[in-house]
Amino acid sequence: MRIYLIRHGETQLNKEFRFIGRTDPALSEQGKAQARALAERLAVENISAIYVSDLLRATQTASIIAGDSGVDVVETEGLREIDFGNWEGLSYNEIMEHDKEILDSWIENPTGVDIPGGESWRHFESRINDAFDDIMRNEHGHAIALVTHGGPIKLLMTRFHGGDPHFFKLFWPQPGGVNIVEIDDKTINIIELSGIR
Repeated sequence: MRIYLIRHGETQLNKEFRFIGRTDPALSEQGKAQARALAERLAVENISAIYVSDLLRATQTASIIAGDSGVDVVETEGLREIDFGNWEGLSYNEIMEHDKEILDSWIENPTGVDIPGGESWRHFESRINDAFDDIMRNEHGHAIALVTHGGPIKLLMTRFHGGDPHFFKLFWPQPGGVNIVEIDDKTINIIELSGIR
């Protein structure tokens, strides 16, 4: 089974390096161009379904990728980005002014630190893994695409790397990026990796 893990195209808030989880901006012109490039690339793949976060930047990306192909596009709330709570819409520097210690600790070890007013990493991880496992049960054996956000892709790709904390720290999915994984009888093969810095 081949899985295409796709981060949505760029938004203006991504360009400004702002924390956006439940904030719901549209794609920028660059983001739309990224989605069109993805559509062209994936048109030759035999994708049977696209599962997508229900946030606008993801649904716009998925809609452009699907085009008039007839591929089912299934909105899945479970694939949303983490809720950044009090940090929503703020830049890294703005958060550092008020929550430096918490932000530093969260970046170093998100499992042990809760975002003020936001979603705990434990809940986020459980939500994403549950959504992915449900999709796998529904689509076993088919090639599928997941159009989602940086956080869910970072979490899932780390899962596919056996939970390696070193990989987790190095891997940063970019807008419009694609990661390809093949899963066969519990064997996981990374075909394409996009986002190591």
